[in-house]
Amino acid sequence: MFKKSSSLSSWDGILSKKNVIRFAFIWIVLSLIIFLSFGTSMQGTGRPDWYRAVTAYPIQNIPVIFSSMLCLRNGLSRRMPSGSKVWLLIGIALLCYFIGNMFFSSWELVWQLSSTGSLGDIFFVLFYVFLAAAMMVAIASKRSNLNIYQWLLVGIVGVYAASLATLIQAPAAATANEPTAIVQVSANDNSVAPNPTAKIEKAEPAAPSISIPDWVTAADNFFKPYGKTLNMFYVWCDVGLSCLAIVMLLGCWGGKLSQGWRVNAQAVICIYIADMWYAYAGNQIPNYQSGFFLEAFWLIGSLQFGIAAAIEFDMVMSRRRQASFD
Repeated sequence: MFKKSSSLSSWDGILSKKNVIRFAFIWIVLSLIIFLSFGTSMQGTGRPDWYRAVTAYPIQNIPVIFSSMLCLRNGLSRRMPSGSKVWLLIGIALLCYFIGNMFFSSWELVWQLSSTGSLGDIFFVLFYVFLAAAMMVAIASKRSNLNIYQWLLVGIVGVYAASLATLIQAPAAATANEPTAIVQVSANDNSVAPNPTAKIEKAEPAAPSISIPDWVTAADNFFKPYGKTLNMFYVWCDVGLSCLAIVMLLGCWGGKLSQGWRVNAQAVICIYIADMWYAYAGNQIPNYQSGFFLEAFWLIGSLQFGIAAAIEFDMVMSRRRQASFD
């Protein structure tokens, strides 16, 4: 028994609030340096393959797993002020996000398919379902009674977020009044295009074929028609989650518990920013490739959940230490 408790306390020390915040700060700074150095092109042209692989897999997924572990630690504890169920649901949501992001990245990097509409969308939907459930359980457990001015603030934020979501749903504007015909000719072909206004391009050599598994092809064919609709679904989920986060934040305002939920609210806002950008890019930028620097808000948001979990766990541990001294 003594060895077990000693081992647990050592892990609690390693995953203390200060260490978690330090890790998150270092990871965010290094990630932003990489994103800002190579991820400023909207279309994705000129981004090296190593950059796309590094940002898609370790840079984004390690924070998600790390934060999920911290949330699940809170979920297995029985004395969380926000409730163990809340953190358990957030931890499961982050695990779903991790699995979805693996499919999302592999769709584009491994099989060179459009990531808008992939098998990962199943897990992204589950991420929002579990996260929304966690927020609603937290609000219900606290029985937050907001006054008229606080509800007005929630309404203003909701209207503003909904307006942005509606704005990015507008169809992409045409670049010209009439489309320009494009005629491809080979490098050795000296013939003249029949239309003098047509644009002549030399045919590029065909890219090497990639062996795509049948299950990937089947899933891609199934989800692709719903890709843009799913992107907008995520944005509207972010609008609702932002309102729930503010309700929870205002309901806990002024106490120590509000510290963690302020960070959770920041996490939701960060994910909202990244989702808004990706929905805009998928709707407005043809053949968009992921890796733009605004997508760094996905990893920033996931780390915020881990920081919030560490803050609340440290609160519980501080109470236990005080009780032991008394």
